[in-house]
This record gives sequence, structure tokens and C-alpha cells, in this order.
Amino acid sequence: MKLKTLIFTILGDYNLSKKNGAIRARSLVKLVEPFGFTNSAVRTTLHRLKREGLITSVDRGSYTFSQETLLKFETAIKRVKEWRFGHWDGKWRVVVYNFSEDNKALRNKIRRELKWLGFGALASSTWVSPNPLEDVVNEMIEKYWKDGGKVYLFIAYFPQDPQIIIKKCWNLSEIELKYKEFISKWVKLSDKIDKLSPSEAFVNKITILHEYRKFLHIDPGLPEELLPNNWIGYEAYRLFKNIYDSLTPLANKYFESVYEE
Repeated sequence: MKLKTLIFTILGDYNLSKKNGAIRARSLVKLVEPFGFTNSAVRTTLHRLKREGLITSVDRGSYTFSQETLLKFETAIKRVKEWRFGHWDGKWRVVVYNFSEDNKALRNKIRRELKWLGFGALASSTWVSPNPLEDVVNEMIEKYWKDGGKVYLFIAYFPQDPQIIIKKCWNLSEIELKYKEFISKWVKLSDKIDKLSPSEAFVNKITILHEYRKFLHIDPGLPEELLPNNWIGYEAYRLFKNIYDSLTPLANKYFESVYEE
């Protein structure tokens, strides 16, 4: 796991529930020690993330998410906890954008973020999702996507078989294979959790969270009505949730032993 990703995973997992959502650099240094990263590497990465606008400093030596990053993590939490087992309202959210070539960077950013939100590319500059993402998309348009171009959100019905859109936008067979690999790797840990030390529990908790979060980039979290029968993604989620919840008490002991606001 890259250090940037590790820091984001730790911040996302622990600090959204903290009073000001912030953590001191020296605490992060201690938290990533079991992963093999050094003090200088952590501080260099924090400065880079701040320069990129992904985190902000609350005071000297204390960091938290930027507002844009916070919105993305809050959306990710909703995707995992709410939409993954949700029902479809029969509507499609359609995002269409039009940018000139000199706005290529913004166009590419929007593509990445739509994919991360679970949208699929239906056509050039046209992305769709069956999930109730209109509030999030409208907020992204208003705050982060409006400079230099046009982005439009439609809510539409498709009168034909919805599987036409599913097959066009997502490869569910490929996603299913990734879930099988995840299950095969982690299923054996369930019986060993009570033998782990607090630092080992912390490492495993952050690692499984990181690996499961990868599915937010490849699995759109389609409603039950649009998925194959016995969708293996549900089994993978239950395994993740069981291991994550079982690791949490021990992992929290390690986190609280080094945490400083």
C-alpha cells in the first residue's frame, strides 16, 4: 500500500468521528510505523497532500481532510452502508459534460470522480448510474466542476431492458472474479483475530478496509434488481464487515494509544 493511500485510509476510518476531524503528524508517524514507513516519508507526503488541496492544516502540525475530500469520503461511506443493499427506483442519473480541449485536466478529473461515484460510461462525455446520486453530483457541479465548462445532470427513464445499459457500462463477470479473490485471501483470518496484538489488529483492519475500498472504483454498487442472482458482492461485503467489526476493539486500543488531536 502506498503511503498516500495509507494516510487517507486512516484519516477516513478514524477521524470523521473525531471532534475536529484532525490528527497530529507525530500521531500519524506512529500509526504507520507497523507498515514500515518513516517519519520523514510521512511529513513529506503530508506536505504534498496539502499542496494538492487534498488535506488542510488545522493548526501547526495537525491535519484533516479538505472539504472536497471529505465530501468524497462521506459519499463512500453512504455507498457502502446504504446503497449496496438498496432497491432501485427505476430511474437513471445521467451526467453529460462539454469541455474544450484546453480544459482537459478538469475533464479528466470529472471522469475519475464519476467513475469513483459508481457511474458508468454510456457514451462519449455521457455517464449513467441507477443510484440516487443527484444531491452529491449537484454539489460537485456547484463547488468543484463548474469552472471552464458545462456539466449537466438529468434524471431519466429507459424504456428498454435495463441490462442493455448494465452490459454496456460495467463488466460484472470481471468484478465477480475480484470479489472471489478478496474472499479467498481474507476468509482464513476470521478464526485468528483473538490471537492478534493491538498493532497487528490495526494493520489488518486498515489493510482490509483499503482492499475492500478498491471495489468502490470497480463495482458501481448496483441495486439488487439489476444484479445477477446470488451476487457474490454481498458475500464479500458480509465477510469484510465481520472481520472489520471483529478487529475494531483491538485496533482501537492501538490507535488511542498514539492519537493526539
